[in-house]
Amino acid sequence: MSSAIYVFGFVAKGTLPESLKIDGLEPGHCVIQRDFTGITAVVSQVPLNYFVGEEAETRLNDIEWVAPRALNHQRAIERIISFSPVLPAQFGVLFSSFENLEKFVEGNHTAISEFLELTADKNEWGVKAYWDKERAQERLMERDFAEHTRTVAQLSDGIRYFREKQLKVEIDRKATDQLKKVLVDGSTKLSDMAFDARKRKIVNADSGEDGYELVANWTFLLALDRLDEFLAVLNDLNEENAVNGVYFQKSGPWPPYSFVPELIWEYN
Repeated sequence: MSSAIYVFGFVAKGTLPESLKIDGLEPGHCVIQRDFTGITAVVSQVPLNYFVGEEAETRLNDIEWVAPRALNHQRAIERIISFSPVLPAQFGVLFSSFENLEKFVEGNHTAISEFLELTADKNEWGVKAYWDKERAQERLMERDFAEHTRTVAQLSDGIRYFREKQLKVEIDRKATDQLKKVLVDGSTKLSDMAFDARKRKIVNADSGEDGYELVANWTFLLALDRLDEFLAVLNDLNEENAVNGVYFQKSGPWPPYSFVPELIWEYN
């Protein structure tokens, strides 16, 4: 059966133990280290039809096949990063030969080396912001619109109907404006702690606690010695904004996936 070179990531040459044993995509099939000039690729050989061809299309659409292997991919990278900074590859990166892999490393040598140096003392942390819109609106009604609500309640039915609709629009606008300020403040304070920061895609299906929706998804490249300060700022943000129906949820530490530079992939 034809095989391909599956890549987990790249490290600086000499930073991993020679006897390192890490499972690859399949339990019991250990990764191997392939040394190039100044850089080591952590790889394994896999059947080509895992990722190429008609059979691969079926497999890659089968969550029961993909999920455990994607998890093994992630676990391998987490083991690697416990020894050395790593430029992590996404799930499913293949090369047809070691010769092409070597060409890739040579063509991207500067970018890989600079990335490994940059992230030597840093981890990636994710922060998601969730918002309970109804709670925010109720808080505004109690704080800023109580008198308006009482006044509207005393109006005749027809006038009251239209005024209630106007009031709802006004409260909705103010709640949205308030959320924007909270997110700008949170993003600024957390970014000030980090070496770099990125916005990530908001997935609608990603909901938090009951009644909350995902409204921001950030990731931060954080130096190890800034973590305590970062977490303290995050805690303060949660305490300050709970009353506004907003909470911030952290995740990490992760390998620095979100900060991998653009690489030239024409060699695979």
